[in-house]
Amino acid sequence: MLPGLTREAEEQKLQEIIGIAQQNLERARADIRKVNEDLEDLLDVYEAQDKEGLALWNNATARLKENEYDLVRYEKARRKPYFGRIDFKDPNVKGDESYYIGRVGIAKNNSEPVVLDWRAPIASVYYESGLGPCQYTVSSEGTFTIDLKRKRTYEIENDHLKDFFDSDVVANDELLTKYLAKNKKAVLGEIIATIQKEQNLIIRRSPKTNIIVQGVAGSGKTTVAMHRISYILYNYSDDFRP
Repeated sequence: MLPGLTREAEEQKLQEIIGIAQQNLERARADIRKVNEDLEDLLDVYEAQDKEGLALWNNATARLKENEYDLVRYEKARRKPYFGRIDFKDPNVKGDESYYIGRVGIAKNNSEPVVLDWRAPIASVYYESGLGPCQYTVSSEGTFTIDLKRKRTYEIENDHLKDFFDSDVVANDELLTKYLAKNKKAVLGEIIATIQKEQNLIIRRSPKTNIIVQGVAGSGKTTVAMHRISYILYNYSDDFRP
C-alpha cells in the first residue's frame, strides 16, 4: 500500500522512518561496544605472534570498521532521512509501489528497505525522468521499464517536515537557492537533493568511460566529480576499492 499524500500522513511517515533510523543507530553503537570488548579479550588470551589470534583480531577490526561506518550513516539518516519519493507501477508487480530516497539507505530489521540510497539504480528515475513510462538500468541485470506516477521532494530540517511538493522536475530554483545559501560543507552533502538530469547522467556513466567536464569556476564541476566517485564506489565496490 502506498504511503499517504497529505501533510499529516507524511509527518507520520517521517517519524516512523526516523524511529527506524534511531533503532539502527542504537544497534550500531551496541555492536561497536561488543567488538571492542572482543578485542580486549583477544589481547588477554593470545600472544602477539599467535596466528589464530591474529586472524581473529583482523576479523574483529574489520567488523569494527564496518560498524563505525554504519554509525556514521545512521547518524546522518537520523537527522534527515530522505529528500525525495517516487511512486510508480512496475508491470511485473501487482499494485503500485513507492520508495523514499535519501542520502543513505535505511532498512527495517536489516532486511526491509524503507529508504533507498540515492545511488541505487532505480533512484536514477527521480533525477532523470518525467512522469510516465521510463527506464532504469541495473548492472549485469538489464534495463527495466516502469510507469512513474509521482515525484515528490521534501524539505526536512531537525527531524521536522518543513515543506514538500510534487513536480515533474526534481528541484525548483527556490529549493536549490536554499541549499546554495549554506556553507560549502552543507552544500556537498545536501546538493544530492538538487542534482539535475544532465549532472546525474555524468555521475552515473560507466566508470570504464572517459569523461571531460568543462565549466567556469563555481559551476559545480567538483561537486559532480565527488558524487560520481561516491556513486562508483557504491555500485562497483568489487572493482574499485578505496
